[in-house]
Amino acid sequence: MTFTNWWKILLVLSLLAVTFLFLGMEERVVLDFALCSGLDQDHLPLDRRDKFSIEEKSVICWVFLEEIKAGDELKWEFSAPGSSIYESILVAEEDKNYVGVQGELSLERYRGEIAPNQWQVSFFINQKKYLELPFTLVRSSIEGSPSLEEAIRRTALLLKEFGYQVYDVNYSPEDGQAFIRMEMVSTDLNQDFWNQVGIGLESLQRIFPEASWFLVQLIREEQYVLDFQVRAIDFDLWRKGRLNTDEFWKKKVVRSVYNLRERKREDTENFYRKTFGVIY
Repeated sequence: MTFTNWWKILLVLSLLAVTFLFLGMEERVVLDFALCSGLDQDHLPLDRRDKFSIEEKSVICWVFLEEIKAGDELKWEFSAPGSSIYESILVAEEDKNYVGVQGELSLERYRGEIAPNQWQVSFFINQKKYLELPFTLVRSSIEGSPSLEEAIRRTALLLKEFGYQVYDVNYSPEDGQAFIRMEMVSTDLNQDFWNQVGIGLESLQRIFPEASWFLVQLIREEQYVLDFQVRAIDFDLWRKGRLNTDEFWKKKVVRSVYNLRERKREDTENFYRKTFGVIY
């Protein structure tokens, strides 16, 4: 074989090596992402927010990818100024298309170690950074409350940190129902709206674990009270990822509307259609 032929062969091999190198470093397309406190039965975020209490169980960074390849290393780094870096690592076992993956900062595991601060999470695939998301951890001491009254007071203060004005929190042992009444934070049925209802339910579960029913009441424009009532067991199943979000909000949560000025119940379906443009 001539020198020229050897040179051609080496050139082809070099080009193949470079090609395989770039194939191994191909971009992964991020289709969606969210910071949340949990995932439902379909492994979709229960909520989407950027503020969490240090007494919650975890902060989850969920990423929806167009594809992953077997052997891909997915890594999340959670950090704050002056803190350690908390890593969450997943190695893909097989090729998958359109897949959701999540990294977790366990607030429960590192209770007392992780401090309130401005935090961020960075998401890497094979050491290449794809996302960097900021979030806030706020102080909370509800678990250490010496009395129920103090737990309620601390809950109201925590919810104020989230931008919610609390009017009343109480429990009726006669019907086993706990309720919380707040000023409605959004005039639309957007993510902020559903987050407020969800955080209200979480607050009731924390304060009144013995309750059979939870009721969140949102006051709109000082005239309408929007009720969201759900069995405690159904809320718990949803929070633990055993119920999907669509079924929870549409089939498990009972909605009603009360007119404070006219002192009467509104037709719920008609109210939602006229006010929000949606079919209840």
